[in-house]
This record gives sequence, structure tokens and C-alpha cells, in this order.
Amino acid sequence: MATIDSGIILMPLYALASWTAMLKLQPGSYEIYVAAIGWAWALLNTVLKGNFDLGVVTFAFVIAAYGIERRAGLTGGIKVFECIASVAVANNFALVIFLWKDLKIQLSSSKSPAWLNVFLVYCITFAVYWALVAARTYKRGESGYAVIY
Repeated sequence: MATIDSGIILMPLYALASWTAMLKLQPGSYEIYVAAIGWAWALLNTVLKGNFDLGVVTFAFVIAAYGIERRAGLTGGIKVFECIASVAVANNFALVIFLWKDLKIQLSSSKSPAWLNVFLVYCITFAVYWALVAARTYKRGESGYAVIY
């Protein structure tokens, strides 16, 4: 009996939940939760597979930035930190896209073609997602809500 790699299911579910949060919730209210899931996933990848996942660092910055906002409110400096952290996560996902040719060869020995396709779409989706989070954060007023969508 063939087995299904859990990533084929979890990656699209995580993406769907993240995009739903972005479209349905106010900016500043969901990012820390999306980042916490991403950070935990990156940490699991690092611990279980023995390969460092840069998401451990980039998602930690997002968690810190939005966590500070929850304690201190949204200020210009915190907004800049949130934007930089979000762009760092977007760049982490974009790095996979730019290195895809070599990564695909490396991963194809242990992953199915279906998993590889899902992973590439997942990385493209989240590169765009976190870039949009940064843009929406940049446009937020200090009241916390986006001024322009």
C-alpha cells in the first residue's frame, strides 16, 4: 500500500488557513499565529531531519515583532520591524524558488513528484503571502487597522 507524505496535505491546509485569516481578519490580528505554526514546523524540520531550516529564525522575528506590538501597541518603529520580519520570511520562501533547479534534484531522491509540485506551489504561495503581509502592515495606521487595502 502506498503511503502519502503528510506534507502533501499539511502544506495546502496551512496555506488555506493562512490566506483565509488574511482575507477575513484585521491586519495585526493573525500574523503571530500563522508565524507560530510556521516556526514550529521549521523547528520540527530542523530537529527531525537534521537540516537547518531558516524559518526557525525568520518566523521567530515575525513572532517577536507582532508580539511586541501586542504589548506596546503599533508604533512606527514596530511597524518597520514587522515589515522587515515579514519580508525576511517572504525571502526565505523565495530562496527555495530561486534555488529550485538544484533543490528539486536533491529532493527527488526522497520525495515524490506530487510532493515536489505541492512544495514548489507552497513556497510560491507563501513568498507572495508574506510580501503582502509586509505591504498591508506598511499601510496600517497607528490605530492598528489598514488605511488602504
